Amino acid sequence: MSSLGTLVVAPGWVAGEHIRAFNGNPHTHVAAIAAFRDSERKRAEEYQKAFGFECRVTDNYLDALKMEEVEIVTICSINSLHYEHTLAALKAKKHVLVEKPIALTLEQVSELCVLARQAEAATMVGHIVRYFPAIRSMHNLVEKGALGEVFHVETDYWHQLSAGWKTRKETAGGALEMGGIHAVDLMRYMMGEARKAEYVSALWSGPFHRMDYDYKPNVSALVRFEGGATGRVGVSVEAQMPYVFHLQVMGTKGTVREKGIYSTGLFPGVKEFVQLTEHYPDDGNVTRHPFDIEIADFVEAVRSGTPCQLDFRYAKATYELLFAIGRSAAEGTPVALRGGKGAFCMPY
Repeated sequence: MSSLGTLVVAPGWVAGEHIRAFNGNPHTHVAAIAAFRDSERKRAEEYQKAFGFECRVTDNYLDALKMEEVEIVTICSINSLHYEHTLAALKAKKHVLVEKPIALTLEQVSELCVLARQAEAATMVGHIVRYFPAIRSMHNLVEKGALGEVFHVETDYWHQLSAGWKTRKETAGGALEMGGIHAVDLMRYMMGEARKAEYVSALWSGPFHRMDYDYKPNVSALVRFEGGATGRVGVSVEAQMPYVFHLQVMGTKGTVREKGIYSTGLFPGVKEFVQLTEHYPDDGNVTRHPFDIEIADFVEAVRSGTPCQLDFRYAKATYELLFAIGRSAAEGTPVALRGGKGAFCMPY
């Protein structure tokens, strides 16, 4: 198979890491960049110079999708544009990687899932936290039963966002869509994706000091999974603290807490957490995120025709839970997901 041409949409900060990864992958190259503003066109020029390549730069996205050389589209635009950019790429029969979130409503996510299947396209949503080496190692231990049966998972995304489009509901969606999606996705990943969420109870609050937010920047949610296991997600995007991504996985034979593992089976006699040395998501700087690993997984899905773990059809369950959390917080009442049980839950 010849090198797969990639169209990069909206060259901002994250897009630079996509460009680096696609140009560094032996099976792909950047064939075009869709840049819509002066700042994006400047960035496109800077990236070409920095990474030593040349490609077409255009503000006509639909025209760029017609390029025969383009087989992959990677979408790095602002949240509110993900749906329309992904929709156009799938209609053009392109393989699509889109930064989180896929879209800002469950109806849009569902539509894109259907269209992806019809187009027979490889898809991925960029839940990058899964690809950190420490997270992958811990997930492997969970899958192998090193913690026994998992009965509780906690994840927290605590950060403070820059002003601008990220603080407006119309363009960002909200705290869950901006960063909380990583915590929701990782909770499901560690709980076991085959285990369905049954219902959720959530609250949101604020803003308390960042008055430029026009949405509630703090969210707390409790989730019950089938079999009685529980999860807790916390999100704050106005947190007065350094970036923190908290993870705790509790099982019948041990516990994971961020980079630490406590397991009587793995480490008999050790009465403290054994710390991993691998890279963990403890930093909001995207230049330190493992985009090369994530994009290699996506490229392999394109080349093999086998869906990757974050194919739209698999990621949809994360978005069903995400939007159920948002609904529960907005309505002030627990919300049942499809198939959920519990007499006090509202139908979803």
